[in-house]
Amino acid sequence: MEIEYGQQIDVSQIKGLNISLFLLAGNHEKRIFTSYEKLAKENKINSTIALCYKESFKTEKYDQILTQVISNVQEIYDLLDTKFSEISNAEAINIVVDYSCMTKSWYYSIILYLSKKNLRFKSVKVYFVYTPSKFAEPLDPKPNTEIAPLPGKYIVPTDKPKALIVCLGYEQSKAEGIIEHLDPKECYLFYSKPALDPKFVERLEANNSDILQNRNVIKFPLDDLLHLERELTSLYYLLRKEYSIVIAPLGPKPFAFISMIMSVKYHDIDIWRVGSGSDINEYMREPLDINTFIISEVMFCEK
Repeated sequence: MEIEYGQQIDVSQIKGLNISLFLLAGNHEKRIFTSYEKLAKENKINSTIALCYKESFKTEKYDQILTQVISNVQEIYDLLDTKFSEISNAEAINIVVDYSCMTKSWYYSIILYLSKKNLRFKSVKVYFVYTPSKFAEPLDPKPNTEIAPLPGKYIVPTDKPKALIVCLGYEQSKAEGIIEHLDPKECYLFYSKPALDPKFVERLEANNSDILQNRNVIKFPLDDLLHLERELTSLYYLLRKEYSIVIAPLGPKPFAFISMIMSVKYHDIDIWRVGSGSDINEYMREPLDINTFIISEVMFCEK
């Protein structure tokens, strides 16, 4: 399928729908079910699956939510094959992907699956939902053990020098690793300012004060995805002829989401991750409130 359009919408616009599939991630965070609870009141949800990191995750409060442990992205592709095969007599369907608690490879895999697969539906409308969280003090950063492209997309190497676009997070010393690893000729740093909670900005600027010196810095409002997409698109057209473009989304997940959508639209954009393997910092991540969401409506249509 291919992307026909995408737009940011308000949660009030998702009302009275028949939602064939609702995907979320089950972990330790307190915002896991925030969007589900909101949307289930106003819509009919036929099937909900919590993608889990561990078998120990339980949805005791919601008997209707199934759980599926995911250990690799192929299991996500297989799950989607199965769930879509169960939907009958429909030319157009609606699904929701709440990526608030998902690892980047999970929601990137869902995007790539929909963009590559020839499904029997004429259209699949996907609501990508993010629940912003309250500020939590950053923990000491874990060592970077993995700096590599996200799985699922292969880009043929070129002899062009690299241009690196990094979205900063508020933990210390995460961006330096990929900058040193790739040694790009050009480097641009993005970070969200204003954020929905100004404490995130204060801590980010303090923890990244050294790296922010003498760099190309672009700020964006976290809750304005169109503004962010325009900034990234402008930068893409500036760099694409002379450089191989790598985006490393280390900061808030809506930046990662927009980067992934752009990598589907512009095939020469590569998305990289910086990780600590299974030894990650765990944050409880309470929702900012029960009515604040960042939502993208993306229409995938048959080619």
